[in-house]
Formats: sequence, structure tokens, C-alpha cells
Amino acid sequence: MARASRAAARAHLGGEVRRSVLPSGLRVVTEKMRSSQTFNVGLFVGVGSRHESPSLHGASHFLEHVLFKGTRRRSPEEIAQAIESVGGDINAYTAKEHTCFYARVLGTDAHLAVDVLSDMITSSTILAHEVEAERAVILEEIAMHADDPGEVAQELVTTQLFGDTGLGLPVIGSEKSIAALSRQQIVRYWRRHYVPHNIAVVATGQVDHDHLVGQLDSFFSADGQPPRTPRRVPRTTRSSDAAVLTTNRRLEQCTSSLTFPSPGLFDDRRYPLGLLSLILGGGMASRLFVEVRERRGLTYGIDAGETAYSDAGLWSVDWQCAPDKLAEILGLVRAGLLDVAESGVTPDELARAKGQMRGQTVLSFEGPYPRMGRLGVSELLGDDRTIGDLLDSYDAVTAADIQAEAAQLFGRPPVLAVVGPRVARRRLETILQDWPA
Repeated sequence: MARASRAAARAHLGGEVRRSVLPSGLRVVTEKMRSSQTFNVGLFVGVGSRHESPSLHGASHFLEHVLFKGTRRRSPEEIAQAIESVGGDINAYTAKEHTCFYARVLGTDAHLAVDVLSDMITSSTILAHEVEAERAVILEEIAMHADDPGEVAQELVTTQLFGDTGLGLPVIGSEKSIAALSRQQIVRYWRRHYVPHNIAVVATGQVDHDHLVGQLDSFFSADGQPPRTPRRVPRTTRSSDAAVLTTNRRLEQCTSSLTFPSPGLFDDRRYPLGLLSLILGGGMASRLFVEVRERRGLTYGIDAGETAYSDAGLWSVDWQCAPDKLAEILGLVRAGLLDVAESGVTPDELARAKGQMRGQTVLSFEGPYPRMGRLGVSELLGDDRTIGDLLDSYDAVTAADIQAEAAQLFGRPPVLAVVGPRVARRRLETILQDWPA
């Protein structure tokens, strides 16, 4: 039965994937999906916040904004109108290790989408008054993030665990760093990193690979420069003891994150840890949800999961609750984590987690847009594993593997971040004292 399920998953995920490298060094990856009527394209640039120096903190995200502010051929309004007038979407995001500009249109408008995005990437004007306008917008965005307790909790733990490095600092920058960035710095950053050999163009859905390669060749010519590796600030792990980090907000509930350092994207330990996440906090049947929510009614929801970068990661349990319930929940979470490390998981739990992982993986990459995102990040990071490879790796995990990784993960002290009303911090520190003894 399991073998048949895996075969069905592979058949469902199958697609015609092609890859070309232009003379300029630009990489083009496509997946033709004959059942789709849409064209999804992303321009993935191999630079993000972890590549920034302290004086350029927030430059990747700032540049993402200003590249929408007009080119030699189009005004800011014309950029948006070109895509929206055919019913499409255009947007971008900045991450720790890459930046992506993307558009989704009908297959008949593929040429237009590529033209607009390529024009933005190669021919933006980055005018001084547009930089100042976006500076104000980004400062508003920073304020908006500061009002989100989940964002604040995540920032607390990443800074504690990774320090003042590109992984530890927020992608968006700080009020101080954004205020200090000059137009000249942003333009130099653009010219240094937005070069063909540092860009991958990925398209899925109704895509003609050869036509796309020909269109891109006219935009991206060889820059005459040898390939440069983006600057990477070495990651550091600061905390060797349990830490409780709090930020007070006038809110009704506490937002909490109990976080451990975990392996990076290419580490095989992630397979048992991924299944561990599902067993402990991956839905309404998970151990922590049943114990904390269903049996005791202490919170509306609680989940566990991981964030993985190329060479490092975070594994966390997250929940929201009333302040007077926080210590009780923390005690239950501690007991639940250490129980897995000491006693392992049952065969039924392992089987359910594998089925859940298989289904979630297939469903999450069913459409052309998520497939485009996965292909783009994989191309930038050099990850040649297929979805079938990932499913096989999860299927090979044993109960002993999960227990061993749980013992290793929970064998070092966690960081607890709490955002919300004032809480009894000393009581929380007592619960975490001498972790995991």
C-alpha cells in the first residue's frame, strides 16, 4: 500500500523540467504543466539579508521595494497596470538568503510578464525621490512588524541564537539602518548582486522553454565580470544556557516560542526532525495539541515546526495563551519533549506522521506557483533533490532515528520568547532551569 501511494505521489508530481544556462551565466529552469492555463515566473536573486554588512542592514529588502518604482520604459503605475490589466499578480519578497520577484498571469500573457520583470531587474532608474518615498514606507512596515507579537517573538529567538549576523537580524532592517542607507549604497548593492550569474529565472505552468530562453537572452547580456560569491556573515550560536526573553505589550494573550537550534537544509537529520514536528505539534491529533488544548483547554492552538536555512535552522513549539496559563503550558511542553527523547514514539505515530508528511508534501506543491517557488530556491542553493527523493527519505526514517534526534535536539537548553502582558519571568526560568535534567 505504501509503495503504491509513493508511486501515485510521483506520478502526480511529475512534470517536464528543463534547465539552460545562458552565455551570460543566467540560469533558466522551467516545468511545463500541461493541465495548467497559467504562467508563473520568478526571478530569484542569490542575495538576502544574511549577505549584508552591518552598514547595509536592510539593503536587500530596500532594493526590492525601489525596483518597483519605475524603469526607463515604465513608470511605477505602468509596471502594476501592465500585469493587472490582464488579470495577473506581480509582487516580490526578500528572505535571509535570496530575493524573489514574481508574476502570475494566463499562459497567453507569458511574454508580457517576463518583459515587465526583466525590465525592472535590469533597467530601474532608482531615482532619489523614489528612494525617499520608499524609505518612509519601509519605516511604516517596520512599525507594523513591531505590532505583530509573532514577528517580535521570532526576532527575539533568532537574535539570541544567531547573534548580530545576517541570520540573527531581521530581514527588513531597523529604523536606524534604514534611515542611514543612501541612494548610492542601494544602487551599488543592485549593480553588485543583480548580475546574470547570480540570478535564476524559473517558470512553471504553460511555459515554452525555448521561447523564454530567447526572450531573456535579449535582457541579460554577459557583464564581463567574474562570478562573485555574495558576502556571507558567519553564523554564530550565542546561547549555551536556557534563556527567557520577554517583551511587554498591552495585549490580552502571551505569544510564546520555545526554540532550539536545529540542522540546515542539507542535513539528513531534518528527516526525522520533520516527522518529530508532526508527532508533537503537527495538527489536531498531535501529542501537544491533544494534551494542552483538548484535555486541558489551556490554549486555542499549539504547534511545532522548523525553519531551515542552507547551513542552520530553528526548531520551535509555538502557542498563545492567557498570562496565568503560561507556566503550566511550558511545564507540559517540557515534559512532552523530554518524554519523546527518553521513550521514543510508537509505530502507529510513526506511520501516521509519514502519511501526513507525504500528503502535505504532495498537496503543498500541487499548483504551478508553489512548484515555481521550490524550483527557484533549489536552483539558487544547489539542491537537486526531487520531491520523490524527499518522500523516500522520510519513508526511510525509523522510530529509533526520531528518538535519537529528539535526544540530541532537546539535549541542549532552549530559548523561550514571550511577547505580551507582563509575566512571572522567574517562574519560567525555574521551569527551564537545569534543562533537560
